Amino acid sequence: MITLVFIIQLLGFLCLMLAMNKHAKQAGNSRVLTKVLRLLPSPPFTKLIGWMLLSASLCLALTRIEIISIAIVWWCCTLSAALLIIAVYFSSLLDT
Repeated sequence: MITLVFIIQLLGFLCLMLAMNKHAKQAGNSRVLTKVLRLLPSPPFTKLIGWMLLSASLCLALTRIEIISIAIVWWCCTLSAALLIIAVYFSSLLDT
């Protein structure tokens, strides 16, 4: 379950970041993300998809863990890990 919530969060943040012009230009350096940018709809819909994925991951975390406070803390921890991975990836694109 941790992996599923983490992957949904990662996809949600990628959609949100690629909807912004600054990050989309940085993603142009990557072959994989260039293909992803072609498949994504317009930026407002991409942002909507990103927010829907993040809210779905929160709902999934809250339904699978019985104690709500633990579920929220756990969700925030996986959220920060997803942000770290995306930040490290985009910083590696800047170095190339």
